[in-house]
Amino acid sequence: MTRQKKRISHTKELYYILCIVAVMIILLLSFLGPGGYRDLQKARLQVQQQRARVEALKAGNAALLKSIQALQSDGKAIEEVAREQGYARGNEIIQQVRPSPEAPK
Repeated sequence: MTRQKKRISHTKELYYILCIVAVMIILLLSFLGPGGYRDLQKARLQVQQQRARVEALKAGNAALLKSIQALQSDGKAIEEVAREQGYARGNEIIQQVRPSPEAPK
């Protein structure tokens, strides 16, 4: 009878060891495997980067819309853009200064 108890005891120990090993393997695969914790962190970082990019694009779009509205309604804005492109009024003369070439060293 004592022999049978030891056999059951070894069987239980083996069962617990196998369960612990199985849990460790599952945890290891969930951390390092495909779709695991590391991939989740990478995906979160990519989402944050994309959200920042979207916010920057929204800000740029808002500035462009403001500029478009100003060009549609404000004469000063139209004149400013025209002068940046080199246009002048009928009685004005535009003088352009060329940058001086650098002296050889």
